[in-house]
Amino acid sequence: MKRSWFLLLALAHLVLLSACTGSQEPPLPALVAMGGGGEVRFYRAKDLQGGTASPVTTWNTPGLQDLAYSHGFGRLYLLLGDRLEAYPTQGFGGDAAPQPSPTTASLPGGVDCTGGYLQLGQNRLLAHCPRASRAFLWNLDGSGNLEEADLTGLPPEVLLALFPQGGEELLAYMTRQALGYRPPKNPSGTPSLEKPLDPQASQGPYGLKLDRLQGRLLGLAATVSEVRLYTLEGDTLASRKVLGDFPQESRLALDPVGGTVVFGQGFQVLFPRESPVQEPFRTYTAGLVGQDGYLYLVRGQGLEVYDLVPSPPVFLRSQQLNFGPTSLAFIPVE
Repeated sequence: MKRSWFLLLALAHLVLLSACTGSQEPPLPALVAMGGGGEVRFYRAKDLQGGTASPVTTWNTPGLQDLAYSHGFGRLYLLLGDRLEAYPTQGFGGDAAPQPSPTTASLPGGVDCTGGYLQLGQNRLLAHCPRASRAFLWNLDGSGNLEEADLTGLPPEVLLALFPQGGEELLAYMTRQALGYRPPKNPSGTPSLEKPLDPQASQGPYGLKLDRLQGRLLGLAATVSEVRLYTLEGDTLASRKVLGDFPQESRLALDPVGGTVVFGQGFQVLFPRESPVQEPFRTYTAGLVGQDGYLYLVRGQGLEVYDLVPSPPVFLRSQQLNFGPTSLAFIPVE
């Protein structure tokens, strides 16, 4: 029953956006935020698709580690070394992204979140600081104080995400041995589930994402010989090979409507239409699948844009950004 509900939601979203996705016209008005090197640059999505990569706005954000955007809450979240910031995006338009005053939540004293990352849940935001072996939860509306998740028993290489279940935001985790979830403040509480990876990983884990519309978790790790995608759906954990041979560090880019792509040494579209491995001799370090059905991939200080509607995807543009973004977000605007 739950799966049927997820599929109905996915179908509804596809119908709503079918007139403005991928190679179809008109394009979905949006900005693409790119963070890296202590700044956030905002580009018109249509300019990136057309090969004219000139930012409409640049924010100075020293210490930036990651960014994430919640469409439901209309906020752009920044993770810096010592704090979280939430910016309302109601004033964003096609020509500018003015920087309003943020709501700020400071990390506890002594916590250095360098190398940290953000994960969006249904109503909460997760900030994981791997070097400090600590993680924190914040309400997506910017209210309340930070709450610390209990990481007891999880190894240093663990990746975390949020997994909404029955009105709760559970802590999802992936190690080289297992993929599972549990209450964020009670490691022995319920609901919880842990499944051993088959085959076991020897490298990574590289990525962990919530596939919200399908109600499942997607994780990336590698064996000695290949990158594997692990899918936890219900109480079943399946895995498959993705990308090519000779595994390298890899990432997942996912939008519930736009598609799902795994990238690293080359890239491979998994949804909406699965493709063979593309550009296997190129290394991609950051990526974004937009609600518009386009794939934005960072390669060094350059950006490549692909149309995901055809299969295999169609290359549109390659352009120089003159900086190396490490995180991207798609922000629809009026």
